[in-house]
Amino acid sequence: MEGEWLTYEQAAERLNVSPEAVRQKAIRGRWQRTIGNDRRALIRLPDGWPNGVRTVSERPNKRPVRTPFERMSDALLIKTLEAHVETLKQQLAAAEARAEKQAAESAAELAAERARSEKAIEAFAALAERLDALAAARSRPWWRRLVG
Repeated sequence: MEGEWLTYEQAAERLNVSPEAVRQKAIRGRWQRTIGNDRRALIRLPDGWPNGVRTVSERPNKRPVRTPFERMSDALLIKTLEAHVETLKQQLAAAEARAEKQAAESAAELAAERARSEKAIEAFAALAERLDALAAARSRPWWRRLVG
């Protein structure tokens, strides 16, 4: 197995990946590792890995040079924001109308439920009076009830 010893940074440049990726590949692939005189880790790439060092311009995943962000003109930005505000106002008005409609429906349902509750209370009160009368009639001894 012939080859030169490289630092993680040198191997990363050669393989076009990050130094951490090279370190993980070396661990998983059980590549030969040693410590150099400068106390830095050195690895030997296995046979079949690229030997030529790529230049920066040859790197395929090199990020393109970023151009400065072209700002939207202030007038256009203000116009866009005003249009959005109008949309939000319309949505708010629609939501308020739905809330008022639901409040009116809830009030009507509450009134109907109150009326049903009052009817039920009256029915239970009448039933209680009838039961009290029956209980009073039954409270007399049986022989008095027979006589009349």
